[in-house]
Amino acid sequence: MSGLFPNDRPTVSLDRQIRAVEREIDMRRQVYPRRVADGKMSQQFADEELAVMEAVLATLKRIAQ
Repeated sequence: MSGLFPNDRPTVSLDRQIRAVEREIDMRRQVYPRRVADGKMSQQFADEELAVMEAVLATLKRIAQ
């Protein structure tokens, strides 16, 4: 019954996680303005979500030091 338990998951290096979060932030910076302009997302929500992802990035970078 492999795969049923979290410890079975492969580990992902901090550097790889940092790069993924950086890409995600870049993508959101490109997509969110259009979603706000189209009325599909509020500016406040977009700002909060970016702030959360930037906090995740800062945490990962602090751990990686």
